[in-house]
Amino acid sequence: MSSPVKRWPSKRPRRVRKPISCKPCRESKLRCDRQAPCAACRRRDMIDDCIYRPVSPTIASPILSRPAQDHAWDTSQLLSPRQSTETSSPLVVDNRAASDSHARWDEVHQRPTDEPNHIQERFNSALFPFGIAPVVSRQDILALLPPKETCDYLITRYFQLLSPQFHILHSPTFQRQYGLFQLDPMNIDLSWISLLFTICAVTLNTMEDTDPIFADLQSDKNQLLSSSTAVARLRSAAMMCLSQDQFMVRHTLCTLEALLILIYGISHNDGVERAWVLLGMAQNIAIALRCNRRRRCWAGVLLLHTNQAIIFRDVNVSSLIGSKPTLPADVNDCDIQDDRILPASTQPTQMSMIMLKLRVFQLTSRISDHLSSNNKMSEQRLLEFDSEIAQEQVKWDEIFLLDGQPSILDSSSYAHCCFLQHYAHQLYLLLHRAFCLPRPGSPPRAESQLKCITSGAALLEIHRQFCEVPRLRNYRWYVYGMISFVALHGAAAMASCLLMGAHIPNPSMYREAFDANVARFEQLRGRSAICAKSYPILRHLQTMLSSDKETVPDSGADLTNGFDDWIDTVQWLNADALNFDIPPFVA
Repeated sequence: MSSPVKRWPSKRPRRVRKPISCKPCRESKLRCDRQAPCAACRRRDMIDDCIYRPVSPTIASPILSRPAQDHAWDTSQLLSPRQSTETSSPLVVDNRAASDSHARWDEVHQRPTDEPNHIQERFNSALFPFGIAPVVSRQDILALLPPKETCDYLITRYFQLLSPQFHILHSPTFQRQYGLFQLDPMNIDLSWISLLFTICAVTLNTMEDTDPIFADLQSDKNQLLSSSTAVARLRSAAMMCLSQDQFMVRHTLCTLEALLILIYGISHNDGVERAWVLLGMAQNIAIALRCNRRRRCWAGVLLLHTNQAIIFRDVNVSSLIGSKPTLPADVNDCDIQDDRILPASTQPTQMSMIMLKLRVFQLTSRISDHLSSNNKMSEQRLLEFDSEIAQEQVKWDEIFLLDGQPSILDSSSYAHCCFLQHYAHQLYLLLHRAFCLPRPGSPPRAESQLKCITSGAALLEIHRQFCEVPRLRNYRWYVYGMISFVALHGAAAMASCLLMGAHIPNPSMYREAFDANVARFEQLRGRSAICAKSYPILRHLQTMLSSDKETVPDSGADLTNGFDDWIDTVQWLNADALNFDIPPFVA
């Protein structure tokens, strides 16, 4: 007879021990006084997080407001070396195993501030981001947004026209986030609302004051709302959201995206140097979020930082722009899936433009460094740089043109090609200018003179197309800023070559292009500050070029030499550094 099977007594379920410390104190290993809320949470402004019940893993959206997400960082935005980092998923699982390594840093970045809670002042954008803003209700913040139909239109326009130039957002993710926002706007993270305000602001800047959309934004129907006023209001609202969200100590990927788009808009419309401090903040946030691992935002940081390095040539940022980071894949948004990234396409992608601009900006930085050094440009070095620029131009034509001609079905590809070509021709002017004038022991280089006048004419033609060609009408706003400043550079180079009597075939053709450019600048004076300031200079050059010598106020060699000296001292890569008021050759 077999012995009976010995059965072990069943274990009783372990009694769940009630936590004696609140969740933030347990995670931070702080002493908790077990009050509701405890003193540590009151001191660190984490009253909403002071809970004593265990929190089970949940599935949540990264744009939900922090009280609904335990006020912790969205650690899904931090990059994992074993996962695809091209896009932030709209649904994030709170995986404790994956977030343990970041827990300590999360607490460090959420260190308390010393300002007492009762100190509140009215928000002032001039104090941003260090001003102490009041706690504005979510309802009041949302009331500052344009109507839904207007927001829909501005977002669509942004992704059609602006995003390809600076593609740091994953459009399907933003689409899902915008859908969540429409369902429950009161529980959306303020950093994402700031991103929405920023997108609306930078898109409004591309529109004319006469556009009917501004009627939807003004509260007083009897008072006309200009584009600059509307943009300033939305930008201030974006800053308010960031400030109230305490972005300097608590930030997510949405915080970084809002800052980068804000900087991009400021650089194009207000001057690159005005965004220098904000860019430093964005760079440090990107590093904290580990975006230097195949993140699109890191490509945006590199692009903006390289542009700053070109202008602030006395600042050494080679440690950032000189490195070879792992750049994001050159693929379309639809190729980025939750579990993999599809192979790169042979056709232009949504990332192509920002990658090509980064290459040409890095080339511009090297040329600028060489020109600003004490070493004179040798003819051999000139030919090497010339070859690099020409190779980039061939690549652009292969990507954006069909058999050397613009596509009829896609106007954006031709616009992108024009943007890149205007960078290339400005580089040609910077390189060949020194060889246009006679130097000790050598006459003027005829090839450089021809290159200067042909590149100058190419810049004026690009300016004309953005002003007049219907297929580029949606991109006209670029002529209000840098495109017109570069056209001034091209016109000055053309005038210099014509005044010095360079041997140029068919000079009358270039004179006609110059006169047409002066007429365009006159028409744009009311909308563009650069055109308003440049017009007197161009008008004076037009007088100097006049064939009727009696109308020239001072047509001597001294005047021409003064004009050439002025060209050589202008920082043509920095519009803010140009003295438009009293050019020495005009006085």
